[in-house]
Amino acid sequence: MTRPEVFSVSPDLPAGPLGLRERRREQTNVEISETALTLFEHKGVEGTTVGEISQAAGVSQRTFFRYFATKEEAALRDHWAFEAVLAGGLDQLDSEVSPRLALERAFAAALTMYQDSSSIACRRLLRVNRLIKKEPALRAELARESVRRTAALVEVVSKRFDCPDLQIRLAVDVSIAVLRAALETWVDQSSIDETASLPEIYSSARGLAKA
Repeated sequence: MTRPEVFSVSPDLPAGPLGLRERRREQTNVEISETALTLFEHKGVEGTTVGEISQAAGVSQRTFFRYFATKEEAALRDHWAFEAVLAGGLDQLDSEVSPRLALERAFAAALTMYQDSSSIACRRLLRVNRLIKKEPALRAELARESVRRTAALVEVVSKRFDCPDLQIRLAVDVSIAVLRAALETWVDQSSIDETASLPEIYSSARGLAKA
């Protein structure tokens, strides 16, 4: 089997012996994830085993489970990375505006990383979300995680804003819904327009949600 394309490791990882180990771990992580995606695209999630992913990636099953708990988790690596980017700015939420506006601004700032539709980050995110759209097993994995992640987001926002619980929960739920709609629309539009911009679509979604 042809090995999948392996994207380069980020050059801003620490240098020196520790940096080398971290780069190797990151490279292995990427290779396993890319292999899982390739196999799922050709055979489907249900038709692919952890053993097949491990063999194609050139690692043992024991090594696979050091990086990922399940085969679905391996395929979702870049979606989790996307959510990590979004979470990165939550410690700087503007408490002078409403919780929803603060969240939307934070998300918009984070999405600038995905401005270039030809970038590695966009290509990875687009690929995994196209697979999510057609694979129930991946959607189920996301649904299970979304409960925990939403609760964590509510907790973060609650600590930042002195607002009623209902306002906080609505801010979180609506912000996530707008973001999800933008992401799904971007995936659909990218199939006919490779230059479709996720940040621009998100901006439009924010405007429509306020109409």
